[in-house]
Amino acid sequence: VTATLLSVTGAGMWGVGLVAFRPAGTASPAPPPSTPEASLTTDQEPLPAFAVGDRIRLHVPTEGLVAVAFHEASYSDAVRLRPLGVCRICRNRWKFSPPAAVNGDLRYIVMDSRGRSHPATSAVDVVVRRNAEIVSPVDGVVRRVKRYRLYGRYRDVRVEIRAAGPRRRVVLLHLSHVRLRKGDRVQASVTGIGLPRRLPFESQVDRYVRGRYPHVHLEVKRPAARHRSS
Repeated sequence: VTATLLSVTGAGMWGVGLVAFRPAGTASPAPPPSTPEASLTTDQEPLPAFAVGDRIRLHVPTEGLVAVAFHEASYSDAVRLRPLGVCRICRNRWKFSPPAAVNGDLRYIVMDSRGRSHPATSAVDVVVRRNAEIVSPVDGVVRRVKRYRLYGRYRDVRVEIRAAGPRRRVVLLHLSHVRLRKGDRVQASVTGIGLPRRLPFESQVDRYVRGRYPHVHLEVKRPAARHRSS
C-alpha cells in the first residue's frame, strides 16, 4: 500500500504531515460484517501499532487514518500510553518528552493541556476519513457496548474490549453502526467495529487537523473504575 502524506495544522502548516495507510482516491471500506467471528480467519498483516499502554499494543484502527493526536484523559483509570511513532508537534512539553521512535513512518501529535492532572498521553483521538471502517485495535473479547449521552447531551456509543494478556480494558468512543455484542471475540486489524461518528461541535483535535474529519477516542483503562470518557 502506498502511503499518502496529509497536511495538518498546529501553529502553522507542515509540508509533510501524518501518514495515511490507504492511498488517496481509494473508495471507503465496506461496513463491518454482521457476524464478527466470521472475520477472524485471515492471513493479512496487522495494521501498525501506534502506542503501548501497560503492555497492551494498540494498532491503528482503520486503513483510513488521517492523524493520531494524544491528550489528557478525563479520569485517573486511564493508563499512560507510550507513542511508537515520531512526534511532529508537542504542545504539552511540561508533561511529555517524546521517546525514541519505534515506527519512523507513523507521526503523531501531543495536544495542549486541558487543565487535567492526568498524563499528556493517557487518551488519544484517532482522526479518520469519513465513513472509514473502524476495526479492533487489539485482540480480545467485547465486554460492553453501551449507548450514552456524551457530555450529557450528544448521542454516542461506547465499546469496551477486554484485551488479551494483562487485565485491561480498551475503550473506544464516538462510534456509529456498531455491530458487536458482549462476548464477541475480536482480532486486531481484522474485526470490524463500526463507523466513526461525526460530532456536532468543534473538538480539540479540529484545531490541529485540517478538514473537520471525524475521530475515534481510545483509552486503555484499569479494571476498577467505570467512568465515562470524554
